[in-house]
Amino acid sequence: MTASMRIVANTLSSYVRLFVVALVALLATPFALRTLGPSDYGIFSVIGGSLAFLMFINGALTTGAQRHIAYALGEGSTEKAGRWFAASMLIHLLLATVIASGALAATHLILVRVLTLPSSRMVAAVWIYRMVVFTMICDILSAPYQALLMAHEAIVSLSVMSIIGSAFVAVGVLSLRSLPGDSLLWYSAIYCSGQAIILLGPAVYCHFRHAECQHFRLRGVGRRNIGDLLSFSGWNFFGALSLIVRTQGPAVVLNMFFGPIANAAYGLSLQVNGFAFNLSSGVLRATSPPIVKRTAAGDKRGMATLSNLSSTYSFAILWLALAPVLFNMDFCLKLWLRTVPPNTAAFATLLLVAVLIDQLTSGFLASLQATGRIAAYQLVVGSMNCLPVLAGYFCLRRGMPATSVLWAGIGGVLLAGCGRLWFAHALAGISVRSWCTSVLVPTVLCAIATCSGEVVILHALHVGFVRFAVTTLANAAILCLVLWKFGTSVQQRAKLRVTAARLCQNPWRKSLQGAL
Repeated sequence: MTASMRIVANTLSSYVRLFVVALVALLATPFALRTLGPSDYGIFSVIGGSLAFLMFINGALTTGAQRHIAYALGEGSTEKAGRWFAASMLIHLLLATVIASGALAATHLILVRVLTLPSSRMVAAVWIYRMVVFTMICDILSAPYQALLMAHEAIVSLSVMSIIGSAFVAVGVLSLRSLPGDSLLWYSAIYCSGQAIILLGPAVYCHFRHAECQHFRLRGVGRRNIGDLLSFSGWNFFGALSLIVRTQGPAVVLNMFFGPIANAAYGLSLQVNGFAFNLSSGVLRATSPPIVKRTAAGDKRGMATLSNLSSTYSFAILWLALAPVLFNMDFCLKLWLRTVPPNTAAFATLLLVAVLIDQLTSGFLASLQATGRIAAYQLVVGSMNCLPVLAGYFCLRRGMPATSVLWAGIGGVLLAGCGRLWFAHALAGISVRSWCTSVLVPTVLCAIATCSGEVVILHALHVGFVRFAVTTLANAAILCLVLWKFGTSVQQRAKLRVTAARLCQNPWRKSLQGAL
């Protein structure tokens, strides 16, 4: 399978996974909310969010492992890739022990002193906390295997595992009312078990599929491998932490001022935000390994072109799905949840706007990681992601509305995007002018053209299915026309036609086998 076809197959598999995960959430979330109630649902959301702060270390190490393994494969050295995998595995084994011990030791501190929880639900909260810790350990131990699969561009396999885990969650949640005992504990156990299936699947798959795992030896790991991996991941720690603060920080701040009910609204908004993030990451997950491999092969021009295309098409795909939702937010939430907690629509809208802005420079993430020079980048951009949460805290202390936390977050995303663009030019040699012509102009034109059409439809039709369907079709038609005219060059259009023709000529079975 050619590189272009592999990217297409991986991207499509990511969106099939996203469709299944979104369908499960659309069915399971409102059912769980009605069964548990806003207070219990908020308790689960805030406990999971509080422990997510500990995962920034794991995320940073995973990014570092994926970069080094992909770089070695780009150089054509399978043996070197195996050493990087073994070094990553050793680090994650130690990390799992440290985080599990620290998280369990801090149970009382987090549940009693940090969070605001009803005293009547404290026993259940302790068990939920332990289940979330177990899920975290599965996540840590799974990270090297996921990095290996991503480096091999075996995204179809990861998508299949995610679909299986999501199906388990759907069946469990829909049978929640028939289970005896505390529904909150059952919901936590079902959710954590589904995540464990998703996380442990890559380990089993890799041991049967890839030589790096089949001939795994910790003795072959040298101090230089561990040192280089930790050195590269050191600054990624701060960057990964900043992303956790950006998403989970508002949950803790809102809990301090408004309690679990606000966390229910924010937790639901985060689920909508998660759909959007997964939608945009379908392109980024497929293009990240090729970008790193192009850098390793010295093809800087190809790396820059693919980075810009990633930003353009991740925004376009996200806008295709989100524009009708943004213009019909209240209708969509009522259709989904029936009873919508206060502030959910405002929270979801602001989070989605932040994700859209972030896509304009998201294609540079893999390029910057591939350079290996990320210290200043992570320090500057990470700070811009963290500071808005602090600003939102002081806004709430002054009596401003709950949405002020997320407005501050949008300001931070804008600053972080500017910083990412500057570092992409300084470190990876990506032209700011080419970004403007390839990314900024097409996406802004798409947004302006589609918004103009949406506003006309909103004034012409009443709220309901018909208006939502018409806005969706109009948005898709306008977006495709503008993007084809202004977002692609003549050469890119020719390549798209050739790729489409090859996909039509080759059976999907062979394409999927190559992706696996």
